[in-house]
Amino acid sequence: DIHLKSKAVKLDKSGGKAKVTIDTEGTEQVVEAETVLVGVGFKPNSTAMGLDDVGVKLDQRGHITIDEQMRTNIPTIFAIGDVAGMPYLAHKASKEGEIAAEVIAGHKAAADYRGMPAAIFTDPEIATVGITETQAKAEGKKVTIGKYPYAASGRAMAVSETDGFIKVIIDEADHQLLGVAIVGPEASDLIAESALALEMCAFAEDVALTVHPHPTLGEGVMEAFKHALGEAV
Repeated sequence: DIHLKSKAVKLDKSGGKAKVTIDTEGTEQVVEAETVLVGVGFKPNSTAMGLDDVGVKLDQRGHITIDEQMRTNIPTIFAIGDVAGMPYLAHKASKEGEIAAEVIAGHKAAADYRGMPAAIFTDPEIATVGITETQAKAEGKKVTIGKYPYAASGRAMAVSETDGFIKVIIDEADHQLLGVAIVGPEASDLIAESALALEMCAFAEDVALTVHPHPTLGEGVMEAFKHALGEAV
């Protein structure tokens, strides 16, 4: 069961069971469970690193502040990864590490990516890149949405994984790609194509006109873009 807009306010343990009191918008209920997993978020562990001794600046949450070359306010000190701020992603940290190493080696390098893909390895998987429909509208953009259900995919039917969808957000004015969200099998792999399209400032037509192999889950990305253009098969 999923309880939205809720928070755990009390935990009692007795008879080998855990009893969690949940507050849902002012209404409390008790849920019994065998195991309770607490995941309340992250905070930087930057207080015992001696940063104050050398004058490295932190933001309000304790992240080390850096520029696009991973430099701190001390030119000879660099920071990457979770300690340098969100998103807390391994591939983001790896990319930052490459940039920092190149800068230290004297090469011209900087963080200039348009989108950072993210994946959640649940069942079904969830993956995103770029901005959401809500974010786009908050920025004053008029958007067109393309959506493709896994239930329409022959490959998804063949592997009995038909739950989920692929959603693309494009600018209504010129059809430029703004963001993609995928919920379903292999979402973490499928998002890479959309990340490339976003980096290349692709338009919906660019992906829609690209021939995708059949039968695959990947052709659903093409169909989502075609749907945004009113051309989905």
